[in-house]
Amino acid sequence: MKRYIVHTYGRLLVQKILKQQIMRLAKTTDLCINNFYNVICGIMPRITYIEEKDEMIMHYDKPIIILPEKISILRDVKNQSIHTDFEQYSIYYKNIIYPYSEEYDVQIECEFGKNLGDCWRLEEFNDIADTFLLTLKIYGYYGKLLTEKSCRIQIFEKKEYSPVNLLCIGDSMTMAETYIAHTVNKLKNINTIGLRNISHNVNHEGRGGWTCSAYFEKYTDDGWGISPFLFPEGFDGKEYYGDKKFYEYMLNTNTDYSHIGTSVTPIQDGMVICDNDKLYRYSKGIYDVVCENPVFKFDFSKYIERYSMPTPDIVSILFGANEFQICSYSEFDNELNKFICNLNNMIEAIHKYNHNIKIVINLPICGGDQYSWGTQLGCKSSAKQYEYCIKMACSAITDLFDRRRNENIFVCPMLAVCDTVNGFQSDYIKSNIYSEHFERHITNWVHPSEIGYKQMGDALAGVIADICDN
Repeated sequence: MKRYIVHTYGRLLVQKILKQQIMRLAKTTDLCINNFYNVICGIMPRITYIEEKDEMIMHYDKPIIILPEKISILRDVKNQSIHTDFEQYSIYYKNIIYPYSEEYDVQIECEFGKNLGDCWRLEEFNDIADTFLLTLKIYGYYGKLLTEKSCRIQIFEKKEYSPVNLLCIGDSMTMAETYIAHTVNKLKNINTIGLRNISHNVNHEGRGGWTCSAYFEKYTDDGWGISPFLFPEGFDGKEYYGDKKFYEYMLNTNTDYSHIGTSVTPIQDGMVICDNDKLYRYSKGIYDVVCENPVFKFDFSKYIERYSMPTPDIVSILFGANEFQICSYSEFDNELNKFICNLNNMIEAIHKYNHNIKIVINLPICGGDQYSWGTQLGCKSSAKQYEYCIKMACSAITDLFDRRRNENIFVCPMLAVCDTVNGFQSDYIKSNIYSEHFERHITNWVHPSEIGYKQMGDALAGVIADICDN
């Protein structure tokens, strides 16, 4: 039997009895659906035919809400009047709900903040409680409660906490440095560590185009650099110099995207270097083979030893954009398993070195719209497919790593706070070659603008303040 679903976003809300009569007519009429629609469009909202097996999101699919159990927010300094130092924290509904529909009625139960339609926003901190509950409820048609979720909001002072060493590991969003610099500017006593420092006077381990797995695999330079965490088994951290091609390139040019801003020093006598899957010991200009087909392993303790790094108090990890950028629906489960496995392996390697290190897993952000996707990648993947992959990955991260603060693992809700409409680069572009009409379009498919990066920094700063306060 054919079924018809009435959408309440039409011209009129129909009384229950009239709706029942028209639904009976829809089941018995021989009119095609278009003619049937034309007959009743003057008195009914839009009616859509669906197959028996199909489901409508608003009626049948239960959406999920992707938020950690605790959200840490920095407040502005009490009684200060410097506008640029005010704080604002937004949780965008479109980012944290899947599947998302504009027809949802998203209601907030909270003593503080405002429900602005597209987000819950907190920007008034006078007389605010230090901690309070935020409950998000999603209603569908006819007031049906589809799902709800609560999280605890905790407010932290924006002040100079005790000095901490922060290591940020990630992809191009970390390499951009903006969210790191914004975090440092808010909390002051943060010493960033890492081999890369490009333009914002912060150190990090961010590499554009890299996945989390690349940090476990790239021990030779294929044009994209090398992982600083990979070391051959059987050799000390201080003993291993690195990949010969990488260091020859770095010591001569050090200018392209994959290598810029990386700190290197010349090889010293007695150090071991890798060249074409062989290890050579260097001494006074001579290279002697010491190992063929070495096995490389991600070793955080050797990273600290090799580069004389101070022990980090906090390690921030942000991946996802490159893992799922062109990941198909059919490939997603397998790619997600690899992604989670790599995150877990990275956490274990860091905690093997020192279990007191606080590890922050950042929820990766959603991307731009389909226009930005098409202009950047042609017909590869789609904005909706990427949204699905990112949100499901974030859901998996919260399921597996949230509520593990007693293990020194924290989840940071960057996903929730980045405005994917106004926090991405955009431009006014002609509708077509013949039109004089210009339309605003987002122009980057995965990378936010400085605005979006700063919102990400707000989220990370809140989590770091939480860590430093305890």
